[in-house]
Amino acid sequence: MVERLLREQEAVGSNPTAPILFRVDLPYTDCYTFSKMDQKPKKRKHFTFMVIPHDGSAPAFSFKIPHFALYLTLAMVAFSLVFVGSSFIYSSILTRKLASYHRAIAKNVEQQKLIDSFAEKTNKFNDALVELEKEDNQLRKLLGLKNWKSKIHLTNKPGSTQLEKSEQIAGEFNAADQKINERRASLGDLKSWVGKIQARFANTPSIWPLNGHIVSAYGYRVYPWRGFHTGLDISGSYGSPIRVTADGVVKSVGWRTGYGKTVEVDHGFGKSTLYAHLSKYAVTRGQKVKKGELICYVGNTGYTTGPHLHYEVKTAGRAINPYRYLNLNILSASRVIGN
Repeated sequence: MVERLLREQEAVGSNPTAPILFRVDLPYTDCYTFSKMDQKPKKRKHFTFMVIPHDGSAPAFSFKIPHFALYLTLAMVAFSLVFVGSSFIYSSILTRKLASYHRAIAKNVEQQKLIDSFAEKTNKFNDALVELEKEDNQLRKLLGLKNWKSKIHLTNKPGSTQLEKSEQIAGEFNAADQKINERRASLGDLKSWVGKIQARFANTPSIWPLNGHIVSAYGYRVYPWRGFHTGLDISGSYGSPIRVTADGVVKSVGWRTGYGKTVEVDHGFGKSTLYAHLSKYAVTRGQKVKKGELICYVGNTGYTTGPHLHYEVKTAGRAINPYRYLNLNILSASRVIGN
């Protein structure tokens, strides 16, 4: 193989274009031949920047930047711009979301305060309705009416969450509205009843027919005659004036056995009054009279032990205790109207 290489070298001679052959003896290996061809050196690409002062105070100078360094710099600048821009956009979005979140929290706090305020006002309103119901029933009791039992029950049990509180307030307002309707109906009943009392009060016996005191009460007695006494005996001097105890029409004027001279007045609504043991009359049958008007005088006619007035109050023709009809006002009269 060495001889072949020498022959090739001789054949080449002095040809300048022929490749240069090198013989290298490598230890422990075979001999190899390397060929080095003429190659033009590669030119490195770069960018030249020249700086020229405008005033000429300093000499111009230039500097070179490899193209890959410029591209790398531009890529880094572009990446930085994209990164900064993305960060700015993300920061802006996050800032807006945080601002919206804070506004939502503030609004939620305001709503919670408003709900708590409504809940407090609702509780006060419920308490006022309960108190109004108590006063309503007290007035009914004074007027002799039955208590009004509400079918609506209010609760003051607070909700644990905002939604529960809102639902509770809505439910309580609905219940309160029904309560108000109940109170309105109850007040309508009271108004109607008071109007009825006012209309009937003038026709309800409510005053003393004679200035005196009771000498014999209504009910069973043994003196001066044994038996049931159907009226009140009121003491009075002979000839003292007796006044009618309610508006009405004179039903009868005349003598009755045991009663002597009597006057009976019809007051309407099933009520009438009787005045007995009179000395003389001041009215005639069929005459209209007003409460407090003079109708007769004290005497001792009939079965008597002395001058006095026998006074009776009747309902549907049946004698009842007249004592409850003395000194009535419009409130106390409401308790006996209808009896």
